[in-house]
Order: sequence, then C-alpha cells, then structure tokens
Amino acid sequence: MPTSSPLAALVATLANVCYQAEQNQALLSKNEAATRAALIDPILRALGWDTTDVRMVEPERTVENKQSLDYVLKGPSGTIQSVVEAKKLGESLDKLGHVGALIGYAFSLKPISFFITDGLNWHCYSPGHSHYEPTSVIELRADKLLVAALQFLQLLDAAHSGHGLGTTTITVSAPVANTALLNVKPQLYQASKTSSIVQAKNYYPLSISLTDPAKQLGKPQWLRLPNGQEHMLKTWKDILMKAAEFVLGNQDKLAIPLPDKAGKKTMLLNWSPPKEGLSFNTLSYQNKPIYLYTNYDSKSIVANALYLLQQLPKGTATSVTIAF
Repeated sequence: MPTSSPLAALVATLANVCYQAEQNQALLSKNEAATRAALIDPILRALGWDTTDVRMVEPERTVENKQSLDYVLKGPSGTIQSVVEAKKLGESLDKLGHVGALIGYAFSLKPISFFITDGLNWHCYSPGHSHYEPTSVIELRADKLLVAALQFLQLLDAAHSGHGLGTTTITVSAPVANTALLNVKPQLYQASKTSSIVQAKNYYPLSISLTDPAKQLGKPQWLRLPNGQEHMLKTWKDILMKAAEFVLGNQDKLAIPLPDKAGKKTMLLNWSPPKEGLSFNTLSYQNKPIYLYTNYDSKSIVANALYLLQQLPKGTATSVTIAF
C-alpha cells in the first residue's frame, strides 16, 4: 500500500490557498486577519508549525514596545527560527522605509530568516543582507505550485528546527579516495520516518581532498548549514556563497579584508571588489557591501568554505554536510 507524500499534501494545501484567494479576494484584500486565517495559517500548519501552540508559534510578539510581529516561529528549545509578518491580500510587500523598519524589528530577535507575505507572495530576508532586497521570493501560481512547495520545504519546514523529528541518530561518512582530508567529523542528524526531505538525500561531511572534489563526487545538490537550514545548489560556488552568508550573519567581528585559504593574492572577503574580469559576489556586512571572491576550483571552494566557518564565534556549531 503506497504511503502518502508530504510534498503532495503541501502542494494540495497551496492549491486550496490559491482557490481561497480567488474566491474571497474582495474580503481578503481588505482584512489582514482574514488573510491570515484563510491563506497564511494553512501554509504554516502544512509545514509543521502548530499555530495553536503559542510555544511554537508566538502570535503578536511586541518588539521594543513599538512593533507587533505577527508570527514568531520557535524551535523545540524556544530558539527563534523565523519571523513572519502578514499583509492583506494584494498589499505591497516592499514599501520603501516600512520594509526596512520591519526588517530591523524582526532581526532584533536574531532569527534565521524573516518573511513578509500577503498569503500568495512570500518575500524572505536573511540577516546577512541589509539592502532591503529579499534573498528568496515564493509566488503561488497554479502552474508553479510544485516549485513553490519545494521552496517552502527548503526555507520554512518546521523539521529544520527539530520539530517532528524522530530519535534515531544516523552517522554518514564520505566515500573518498585515500587522500588527505581536513579534520571534519561526519555529520549527525535526526531522521524522521515521515521526513521525505531528509530521506531523499544522502549527506556527506564537507571535506577537501588533494584531488578535485568535482571529479570525484560530481555536481552538489543540497547543502545543510550548522543551524540545520538546507539550500538547493546549482554550482560549487553556491557552497561558498551560502557559507559566507551564514558567517556574515553570525559573526560581527570578522577581520576584513580576510585572506583566502587557496594561497592566492586576492582576498576572500574585502570591502573593495576584485580587479575587473575576476569572479565575485556582492554581499552585505555591517550595513555595507562586501565582496566575496569566487574564482576558484571545487577544491579551493570547499577549503575556503570551511575556512570561513572557522571564523564563527567560539562554541558555534560549524558542521556542514552536502548531498550529491
């Protein structure tokens, strides 16, 4: 007998949310509370967040005696994972100034992510960015519901913070050649019998060998950061980008410029961009643009990602795993 698919159930929920938005547009466009009840709450519940449990989903959290934040999502230990701010259906999610203030209030709670949504459109912000531009956008459209469901599982699944996971501890190790490795311990994580997003991927500790990892292991698919958050990968450079974003958001005392681990003259992180023609990405640190050099092969990308994680404050988890 086939088992039910959590992904299929989430897609069905998103389809119903789109239907409710279409049928009740006149009311929802005037009523934020109705938008929350009909569109936002069902999505959060489908992602494992019990909106009736105030210890898991704290409603109307007041920050600095000024701003009330609609949803504060917490892990089993009470650690704040995400903040969600609701708007009426169709209301602008990117009003200049207003969004900046919301981001400031939300990140004063030190969550991993912050969302602004009208129920159909979700803008995700990261503490590593300060230009008021969302790092991810989820749009619920009838022909893109599977894509949206996968994005939700990546960004907002309650299992990422430990809710709903079983108690079986699984150790995985990387099948690498007899070459020197950095001292990185295999990742331990909790697996759930119903957690398809965990079962679907085999994770290996992010390590570096004397040969090219790209030739050994192929294309990377997913990255799991020390806080449990997962990111879909398209290229090896994405590993370096996500590691840099994580470190910039969790270490406020980085020595900039930061030299790389590959022995090149170009700095890994610098306030000034590399010379013209070189590959780099622009991030944000201490409310200023900062430049990440990315012109590396896969071996150097892994080395620099691990090197960046070593810059985190003492006692911060640095274990990173990758799925192929």
